[in-house]
Amino acid sequence: METINLDTKSPNEILELLGELFETSREENDLERLIKSIEIADAIKLDSFDSRNKAIFYYFLGNAWSYVQRIKYPDTKFEFESEEIEKQIVCYRKALGLLKENDDEFISCQVLTNLGNLFSHIGRIVEAQEYFNLCLEINSNFGMAIGNRGFGLFHYAKVIYEPTHQFIFMQYARKDLLKSCELKDVYSEAKNAFYSLAKHIETAYPVEILDDFKKYNDYFKGLKKDEIEYREWCVENRLFINPLNDVLKQSVVANDYLFTPSMVLKVDEKPIYQLMFNQIKQEYVSARFLFYESLFNNGIHFSDKEVTLMDTLDYAVYSLSLEKTKITFKICYSILDKIAYFIYIYLKLGKINNRINFKTIWFKNLDKNQGLHETITKTDNWALRGLYWLSKDLYEKEFDTYIEPQAKEIANIRNYIEHKSFKIVESFNPLWSEETETFEIDRDLFVEKTLKMIKLSRSALMYLLFMIYEEESYREKSRGEGLIMPVEFRNLNDEYKI
Repeated sequence: METINLDTKSPNEILELLGELFETSREENDLERLIKSIEIADAIKLDSFDSRNKAIFYYFLGNAWSYVQRIKYPDTKFEFESEEIEKQIVCYRKALGLLKENDDEFISCQVLTNLGNLFSHIGRIVEAQEYFNLCLEINSNFGMAIGNRGFGLFHYAKVIYEPTHQFIFMQYARKDLLKSCELKDVYSEAKNAFYSLAKHIETAYPVEILDDFKKYNDYFKGLKKDEIEYREWCVENRLFINPLNDVLKQSVVANDYLFTPSMVLKVDEKPIYQLMFNQIKQEYVSARFLFYESLFNNGIHFSDKEVTLMDTLDYAVYSLSLEKTKITFKICYSILDKIAYFIYIYLKLGKINNRINFKTIWFKNLDKNQGLHETITKTDNWALRGLYWLSKDLYEKEFDTYIEPQAKEIANIRNYIEHKSFKIVESFNPLWSEETETFEIDRDLFVEKTLKMIKLSRSALMYLLFMIYEEESYREKSRGEGLIMPVEFRNLNDEYKI
């Protein structure tokens, strides 16, 4: 490959050249040339690039890593680790963050669709749907997002064990798949795949039933106005522990029905998993409501009155509502480690100790240098894979890689809230710009990051449940015949919760 001098070229010229290098390498199936082209890209300083050009740069680089993956691994396989997928996610997420600063709808839709496909592939099926939906909020007729959303819903349906709910997923999957086939921007190979899958769904259900989309909007009868408003907000933001909330925004989904399946316990064994999940789930729904209150009941509370505070001239704001936001952030972050603890003891990954967290449980003796635990590598549990890849969104000092560009900042926020000094401001004061003793963040930005943490913890809870259902199904099949008495537990009535 010839030497390329980029010093005299403009950002647009550099992008054009990179795009040509990547596409030519893909067309010629030239892995060596592709890797060298990526190395050239990695050496480029982006100081002269505006936010749009930077976004396109990372979009191109993400595509290049996808080409590397296709050439190296032409056959799709179930893998827990993939450097190429990690690189793609990081690049596309960087591009997405930069695209918030401009209105390039086409590139935004491309990036969101690619992220949706990647997340569906790695088992993060809940978040995949969010990426597809975000794309379709920008352009409701973006064909590749519609078709791939349908594809994702089909695979999502496979982890759902409630037949009626599974059917609804199949309905909407088929609807998306067929609609995408009518749109011009969907290339022929994709259309064929989407149409074929739609016809496959029709072999399982009668077409007339698949075409009958019922409305389920009468589930708020008898509720007070404030409860209805809260539940509508949860539905709109897809925050219920309910798979249907990822496909419907109707009142029927306004409940947290999903729970652990029946399990086989030894005679003297306590229902520890049900107990643990009760605790985690209650923490989540409580944090969710606290956050809602912080958004919509954010006036001066009587507990804030007559509290003497000093005006430090830094535009810092203080209130009960903001403390509720901070509490929500902390709870949602801690839920992830509690889920890790649950996985660790449920899969019997080792002895209990203080080093258990969401980043370490996947490795032998909780040590990343010893490689993934054999229990992890031997499984084909799709939801467990999703949980593993979700752990890559988090930052820990001893782990040098993570796929969420905001991971370090989010971990830092948690650290400052828990142990140091953390303040929320309404506007930036340059006199405080160099401070290091406290973490300063804009109110709206902190709200945005807190909602992100709520959604992340919700996704983790969903994957945990799907993982358990799959694992219990496997365990039941492996037990063979014999007298086994699974333990069934009643739902705890609301009046008995207190």
